[in-house]
Order: sequence, then C-alpha cells, then structure tokens
Amino acid sequence: MHTYARLVLLLTLALAALAAGIVAFAAPPALLFTLNTANPQAGGQFGNSLAVGDVNGDSKGDIAVGAYQEDVGGPLDQGRAYVFSGANGSLLFTLDTPNPRPGGYFGSSVAVGDVNGDGEGDIAVGASQEDQGRAYVFSGANGSLLFALDTPNPQTNACFGFSVAVGDVNGDGKADTAVAAIDEDVGGNADQGRVYVFSGADGSILFALDTPNPQGWAWLGFSVAVGDVNGDAKADIAAGAPGEDVSGNASQGRAYVFSGADGSLLFTLDTPNPQAYASFGLSVAMGDVNGDTKRDIAVGAHAALVGGNAGQGQAYVFSGADGSLLFTLDTPNPQTNASFGGSLAVGDVNGDAKRDIAVGAHGALVGGNAYQGRAYVFSGADGSLLFTLDTPNPQAYAEFGMSVAVGDVNNDGNGDIAAGGWREDEGGNDMQGRAYVFSSPPLPPVGGVAELPDVAQSGDSSAATYAALAGGLAAALVALTAGAWYARRRWGR
Repeated sequence: MHTYARLVLLLTLALAALAAGIVAFAAPPALLFTLNTANPQAGGQFGNSLAVGDVNGDSKGDIAVGAYQEDVGGPLDQGRAYVFSGANGSLLFTLDTPNPRPGGYFGSSVAVGDVNGDGEGDIAVGASQEDQGRAYVFSGANGSLLFALDTPNPQTNACFGFSVAVGDVNGDGKADTAVAAIDEDVGGNADQGRVYVFSGADGSILFALDTPNPQGWAWLGFSVAVGDVNGDAKADIAAGAPGEDVSGNASQGRAYVFSGADGSLLFTLDTPNPQAYASFGLSVAMGDVNGDTKRDIAVGAHAALVGGNAGQGQAYVFSGADGSLLFTLDTPNPQTNASFGGSLAVGDVNGDAKRDIAVGAHGALVGGNAYQGRAYVFSGADGSLLFTLDTPNPQAYAEFGMSVAVGDVNNDGNGDIAAGGWREDEGGNDMQGRAYVFSSPPLPPVGGVAELPDVAQSGDSSAATYAALAGGLAAALVALTAGAWYARRRWGR
C-alpha cells in the first residue's frame, strides 16, 4: 500500500475513534440530585441562595440552601437554611435563627468555609431583616452556633447579612467572614452600604470597607466574594456596588477589590460597556481562571442593554493580577430581560486546572415559558461555552439560575454545579422553590477534544443525535485530508 493511502486509512480510523470519543465527551450534564425543602409550603422560595463545601469531612462537597421566606412555627417569613449531603443528597441538618421573629429573612445568603479550623466547612447564614440584620456562623460538624455577628454601626433596616462570604483574610488558618449591610447609611448617604470582615478565630471585627466613591443608594456589598488576588497568602475581598452612578450614568455600577491584609483598595472595576442602569456589580465571584495562581474576578451586570435587548445582561472576567479584562461573557440565547449575570460562581468543571464560570440567567424565556431561567457554564481558558443547564421541571416564572454554586460534590476531581429555581412550584405549593445539583460532564481540557455544541438546550439530547453529529464531523474531516499529507484541527476552540 502506498504511503499516502496508508495515511488516509490511518486518519480515517483515527477519526472514527475520535467520533466515538466525541459521543462520550459530549454527554449532557447529569442530574445528581433534586433538593427540596424539608418543610413544604407555598412562598418559601427555597433555593434563593446556595453554597457548596465539605462540612462532614467525607471529601465530597455538601450543599447549603437558603429558604429565606419560609414560615417557621408562627412567624411568617422567618426563613431557614438547610445543608444536604453531597454523597447522596440526604438532609444533614436544618438551621434556624437563634432569634426567631417574623420577616427576619434568615437564609438571605449562605456561604461555606472552615471557620474554626477543625478541617470541616462551617456555614455562614445571613438574616438581612432581623432588626438591622444579622449573620450567624454554624459549625459544619454538628450545626451548633459558633458566632452571631452584628453590625458595628447599628441602624434600622441596614440589611446587614444581605450577602456573606467566607475565606482566610488574616492568614491565621481560620476562615473569616465578610458580611455586607447594603442599606447602611454612611456619612449622610442613604443606603450607601458597607462590608464588614469578622475574625474566624473569635468573631471580632477586623475592618470595615467603604466605597471609594461615596454616594447614596450605591448598595456596596450587594455581592461579596473572598479570594487571594495578589499572592500574599491572605484572601482579598471583592464587593459589588450595582447602584453606583458612574460618569453621569445612573446605577451603572462598580465593583471593588480590597486587600485582606489591611482593607486597602487594590482595584476598581468598571464595566467595559458603560451605560445607565446596567447594575454592574450585582454579582461577583472569584477563582483562578487563567492559571497564574491569583484569583480572578467575575462580575455580572444583569440589567445591561446588549444588542438592543434591554435587560439581557452580561458578565465579565478580570485578571486578579492587574485588574485587566480577560473576557466578556454573553448569553448564547439573546433576549430581553434574561438577567444573564444575575448570579455567578467559579470552579474547575473540566479538569484543566483553570476555573470555569457558571452564569445564571434567571429571567430567560425557555420553551415558551417566561422567566423559566437558565444557567450556563463557560470555559475559564477562553470564555467559550461548555454547556447549558435547564431545570428538570420546566415551568414559567421558576427563575431557575437565580443562584448558582460550584464544588466537587461527587469527588471525581471536577466541580459540579448547583442551581436554584427559587420560584418553582412544587407539590401544589406556589413558589416553594427547588435546587438541583448537576455533575459536570466528562469534558476534556482545552487543547483536547472539545464538546459538541449544546444540543440539549434545543430539546434533543439523544445518543443518536450526538452520534450523527460526531459521525458527520468525522466524515467532513476525512474529506479535508484529500490531497494533503496531514490535517490538523483544534476542535471547537
């Protein structure tokens, strides 16, 4: 057989194997668990907040879920939080406020991190309407209360606890807790907002963070995240201020990154697409996206006007090294009021050692259902779409994707994705809410065989469809080799 014929035959066989590999790699994300409240009721909005972390020491990420409007006993909208096992989805414990009252909104926010240094993740829970608001930290070992945190500047309706984040800010080996009071008045500015950081060792205040651009209704701390951006082994703090006016644009929004060492300002982040009412900073998340060992910062602008679509939303990823823009993320399904970027989470889902970005679009129209919502996961390597997540229980106004979190639930080395549908109807209860945990599909790292386009989002995820697509790609590539000694293609990148 001539050398050319051998090459074509070998390439044909290789492409056939490649097609089979694509079928395996292109499997849609598998549903691991559906999480439901242990106290079924209408209007509880279970899934409004989510966090993932190992609380019981089995090396599998467990899932904390807020239900901030659940009625508890007599008090209406007192709120609850729940922690579910990552091993099997069973309920580990239910968390209730130590200060019962109606309208406390316990569960407004949740975060997980090892506060007491016992090697197991503890759970921070915000209760944004308990008087001026409060936050609590509970042991992951047994659910007991470790700390109750109050604002150092008491004032009514400050919404202290609206958002929380956990990470070791002072380098003592114990995770500290950042708590935002978005409606706190500062220097005569109504609802300017503040962020406070409390020691994980004893719950004492470490420092308070203020916007470098003082103004009313900035809502500093609407979102917070913690991670080391400057490589000093101390976690830094990102805080969004989606209500800030910028250069004459009302509520364009900003985000800031503050040093965990001393609270000084490291970066001011502005939207690359200036416009009024974008709400840039409504969501923030942190993780090492580009593999330089420094945490990068994802920022959402859920109300941004994009391509003529009001409220479509956008998300951006900035370098933790210098604050420069790494890439812009857009919804693959352009439409008005999608609220793409309304929630964010960062974690490595495809095993390439670069953190990927989960983006919620809780306002998305899906299959004719208004505000059903969606979530998307994008590669941290290049910003390309990895896959799309839809609720397993399609319905209008579910707002699936209102909350997202990433963590390794099944201990396979890749991050799995939790998403909340906080307004889903369940068992006849209007807006009871649900949460779901999806296993990341077996995608190869960048530079290998990438996934096929997201067939599942168009309603066809059958093996036959994937096989046909794979086979078609293989045939096309064989044809491309005719008259050439070799062909090289980088798939989908």
